[in-house]
Amino acid sequence: MTDEKSGSLTALAEIRDSQYIVLSPTVGNFSAMPQPGAYLPGGSFVGRLKILNTFYDLCLPGDVSGLVVTDSEKDFVFPVEYGQELFRLDQEKNFLESEKQTVQSISKTKEDAESAEGYVITAFTTGIFYAKPGPDSPPFVAVGQEIKKGKTLGLIEVMKTFNYISFPGTDKGDVGIIKKIFVKDSQEVKLGQALFLID
Repeated sequence: MTDEKSGSLTALAEIRDSQYIVLSPTVGNFSAMPQPGAYLPGGSFVGRLKILNTFYDLCLPGDVSGLVVTDSEKDFVFPVEYGQELFRLDQEKNFLESEKQTVQSISKTKEDAESAEGYVITAFTTGIFYAKPGPDSPPFVAVGQEIKKGKTLGLIEVMKTFNYISFPGTDKGDVGIIKKIFVKDSQEVKLGQALFLID
């Protein structure tokens, strides 16, 4: 049985000692945890939950945001129960001005991409983007190429683990065309940064 991706889920959250405790909304295997110190705005991608053989994107509630505090001892993929703590968010608003500028810059890039008309694929975590599976391999996709739902578009490396970026399809259909690629191979990308524009 192959693994499939099916929509998204919203994490649970509660406030404790001036921090948001981000909790699993169900039983499953959690992966793609955000990096410590990253700033996550409300509604952003915070990881993946595998339930049986289906992957779900896990997002923050819209009114929850902060700086990621994680337990470095945790494995990259680990089983979770309903209501189990995944990580914490520090609510401190006085993070570095450079961090604010990075978030604003990412938002502007995404807005510019969306104004170009099309579906924007963004980075689900901070890491190194790879456009091809190996140094001597051709890129996963090229501008003008037609793609179908589930097609691998690239990779993001986080702590020596490679995470696939796949085309999830859109509300207009399961087929699209690569209109623009905003990043280069081996480039560092930030959470929420625009990567691809799909027509």
